[in-house]
Amino acid sequence: MSDPVRVLVADIGSVLFAFDPGRRLELLAARTGLPEAELHARLFASGFETRCESGELTADEIRGEVAAMTGFDGGTEELMGLWTSAFTLDRDVLDCFTGAGAVLAVFSNNGPLFADAFGARFPEAAQWFRHRYFACRLKARKPDEAAYEQVEQGLAAAFEAAPRDLLLVDDSAANTARAASRGWRSHTFTGAAPLRAVLRKE
Repeated sequence: MSDPVRVLVADIGSVLFAFDPGRRLELLAARTGLPEAELHARLFASGFETRCESGELTADEIRGEVAAMTGFDGGTEELMGLWTSAFTLDRDVLDCFTGAGAVLAVFSNNGPLFADAFGARFPEAAQWFRHRYFACRLKARKPDEAAYEQVEQGLAAAFEAAPRDLLLVDDSAANTARAASRGWRSHTFTGAAPLRAVLRKE
């Protein structure tokens, strides 16, 4: 029998949280007066969101660029609310994680508009996930090796955890494959029931 998992490492969008980008576009369109397709082109398809995730910009700098691109005239806090509106906590998935008896961490490609708001806007999840690895702070995105290396270093320093002690739960097969290549355990997420079955085995 393998040793038990010591740290469960959860992705955010489409794992711990249901992800509905259409909801965010709807609210941004109502706020700015721009069509949803145009907002998608300017903020997401353009590569701007990837720059945000990669840590090139602070939350306030993002607000400034969004204002320049869309005419948005609100503050950073309002923009955080609009940006995070795409995310809804999946309580069934949260229960899977909290019932597993392991240390919980998040490892996400989100940028500052989510990362800086996580504790205040999503306290029900944040109280459990105190170890947080966001791409914007790592300056590297999954599946880049550098992102995983920093998570390994952080969890080794905190818990003397080795890669084999970690289980990544992510909806991207590329991300779970990268974890496996580094000696992590991994599960490509498809729903709460399969996750619960995997965690029972671990």
